[in-house]
Amino acid sequence: MGGNKILKRDTLRIILLFGFAISGMTALIYEVVWTRPLQLIFGSTIYAVSAMLTALMIGFVLGAFLFRNLADRSKNPALLFAGLSFGIGAYGLIALSLFKTLPSVYLYLLGVPGFQFFQFILAFLVLIVPATLFGATWPVVNRAYVNLAEMGKDVGRLYSFNSFGSAAGSLGAGFLLIPWLGITNTALLAASLNLFIAFLLFLSQKNESK
Repeated sequence: MGGNKILKRDTLRIILLFGFAISGMTALIYEVVWTRPLQLIFGSTIYAVSAMLTALMIGFVLGAFLFRNLADRSKNPALLFAGLSFGIGAYGLIALSLFKTLPSVYLYLLGVPGFQFFQFILAFLVLIVPATLFGATWPVVNRAYVNLAEMGKDVGRLYSFNSFGSAAGSLGAGFLLIPWLGITNTALLAASLNLFIAFLLFLSQKNESK
């Protein structure tokens, strides 16, 4: 019985590690994919990248800050990570559609002083939601994965896997996925990966309760 619990715990840790790597990968895939519609909206790569990076950095900080205490109080942080992954994946499915609606909103703002500022704010509002969810994964996964007796090793492993996933995501999106699949299908693939991780975690917790 005790051996079975250890096996389940080890399996959960593998899923968490794999899931956090996928989270880093999809975050950078979305960043590359969403930069394209932002370029069309702003008419400039500089403004598009600035809006993207600003929203992501603020969202990462906001998510980590808002969920820091919730992660500590959670009785099942792995299930909370599953919920965050599901939210990210669900938003990833509709994000491109949201970007397509922004130009029609901007038409009403043409000629208004500070037009580019309003462009930025609207794009920021679209991006801040998934960015906050990504930021929230950090304290939640740390709470679910890290063993206090081996904190340094566990935190380092989490950070390295997430960073490797991020590097693979940015490289793969720009040089492989978008040329092969196109922007829309690449975004759908990233969303599917988030939903898959959510499914694995939900399934593992369901089995844990048996």
